[in-house]
Amino acid sequence: MDKLDFLKQILAGFDRLCVCYSGGTDSAFLLKVAHDVLGDRAFGVIADAVVLPRAELEDALAQAKEIGAACHVVVVDALSVPQLRANDKKRCYYCKRNIFGQIAGHAALLGASAIADGKNADDALAFRPGAQAAAELGVVSPLYDAGMTKRDIRRYSRELGLKTWDRPAAACLATRVPYDVEVTLELLGRIEAAEALLHEAGFPGVRARVHGDLLRVEVPREEIGALAARLDLAQTLKHLGFRYVTIDFEGFRSGSMD
Repeated sequence: MDKLDFLKQILAGFDRLCVCYSGGTDSAFLLKVAHDVLGDRAFGVIADAVVLPRAELEDALAQAKEIGAACHVVVVDALSVPQLRANDKKRCYYCKRNIFGQIAGHAALLGASAIADGKNADDALAFRPGAQAAAELGVVSPLYDAGMTKRDIRRYSRELGLKTWDRPAAACLATRVPYDVEVTLELLGRIEAAEALLHEAGFPGVRARVHGDLLRVEVPREEIGALAARLDLAQTLKHLGFRYVTIDFEGFRSGSMD
């Protein structure tokens, strides 16, 4: 059976489905297919937290509107979780536990019979502490259950006309901070501002990793030369409070802080 057909079969088994939505490639695809199968019985809930860049929140809401699916926003105080602020290796677990818990509460009020996330088959090969939190709270993973890889999701998304089909991988802003360095609102704000500047300069797939007063910028290897030529960006980024700005010549690596 085709993987997309298998996914639709899985989704048809839900009465009323809440999709934990972020607007990224995986969750946008899941919300689209769920809406196609279930209609108004499928809806998204996005967590508005300081670890989510404002631009990504706006894009996610616009994408849900294009899909035609309802999308509810739940405001989450991420920094109220001491373990997230302390930023040890289980930071993602505690953060996701908080976020999924808030989404679950909202989904229950909306009559959801199940909550689904965008976990895919490739995620089983990566360091994903948040997956434990999802499992503990009974969150289901239809993309994973259908055996869909990131490549599958991008291909099907393109066929369905989703703008997110080639969107670079995204991750919460806290992933730019080394473990055991305190996560603060001020630090997250500087990281978000740095990445926004880099996006505007034409580097969409970027990570601004912070090491004290040094900003280490990761872009895909084929873009390193273009970034190195933009000396003006270094001075602009320094105005955000960084003493040094450097380019990582290993290029962009998802999870390089792990």
